[in-house]
Amino acid sequence: MRIIKILCLLLVLVVEVYSQKLLTLSPEKVSFSPSFTIVNVTDARSQRENIGQAFISASQKEPINFKVGTEIAIKKFLTQSLVNRETPLLLRYRILDFKITESKLPNGNFTGQIQLKVAYDRIGKKDTIFLTETTISTSFIRSDPQMSTTKYESILNSIFIKSLEYFDKWLTLNGSKHEALIKGVKIIFMPENEVNDNDTIYYHTRKINWDDFRGKPTNTRYGAAIFANFAYTASFQVIDGYIVAKVSTKTYMVRGMSWALPTSLNDYALAHEQLHFDIAKLVTERFKKKIASMQADLVIDLNSMIQYEYLESYREMNQLQKQYDLDSNHSLYRQGQVDWEIKVKKWLNENSR
Repeated sequence: MRIIKILCLLLVLVVEVYSQKLLTLSPEKVSFSPSFTIVNVTDARSQRENIGQAFISASQKEPINFKVGTEIAIKKFLTQSLVNRETPLLLRYRILDFKITESKLPNGNFTGQIQLKVAYDRIGKKDTIFLTETTISTSFIRSDPQMSTTKYESILNSIFIKSLEYFDKWLTLNGSKHEALIKGVKIIFMPENEVNDNDTIYYHTRKINWDDFRGKPTNTRYGAAIFANFAYTASFQVIDGYIVAKVSTKTYMVRGMSWALPTSLNDYALAHEQLHFDIAKLVTERFKKKIASMQADLVIDLNSMIQYEYLESYREMNQLQKQYDLDSNHSLYRQGQVDWEIKVKKWLNENSR
């Protein structure tokens, strides 16, 4: 008999622990035409046992939960409330805070508050990026000791619909200028308009002459040397949903680092140095071709990609200059010189924009 009483007591305790108010959300079609799709709902709350507690009598409360679990219930509601069509913008709906709290008023009624804080994250091919977040809350007063689940569900439906409406409005305001929501990349090459000065001659202005070689000789084994180089600058903006990169390049020689011996001041030797300058221009044009069709999800990624191709092009320029001198024996082997003049002219025609 004593054993039966203990078992009955345990049964009562188990029933009290697991007694809870279980809710079901009913999807509602949103009033706007969605341009985003929610593919993932994550419950990121620190306490996820329930979504709150509600009075079931003047002094007793019970937990409130969804029948199928928080993440499943909310995802089903959100995805079915949005128009069922494919969109390029995929979202993670991250629940930061979500709770129902109730308290008893002096007049015997009950007051409640429902608060939802959610973050919206863009899901990309390579990463997931935070976009924005919002907090939505509402209050209610009830007199009945046990408010039906239908009334809780109605209030929750309204809150979740508002969270979708919030993001739709945010997207309208920010979608065309937020780099995490870009549609693609546009590379714009700026015209070369640098002006020559006492120490720099730019390729687009004219061919070189011996007056441009103003430095002191550093290796008298050769008759002359030109310091030919290329560089670029880039600026980035997000405009109308695109990363717009304005890229400026310049091919130049530095007079103070270029030199010639008096015995080498002839047209043939000058043509050899001019071809070194042409090779620098060739690499500049090849660099522009490499980056012209680049695509990236973020400005920082595009910037890194352009920097990498610049370094690769710089290595290519040094290799070509070295091979040119090797094949022409620094202009002493005339046929080698002629071969490179033909190749570089052909390459420049192929790569000019």
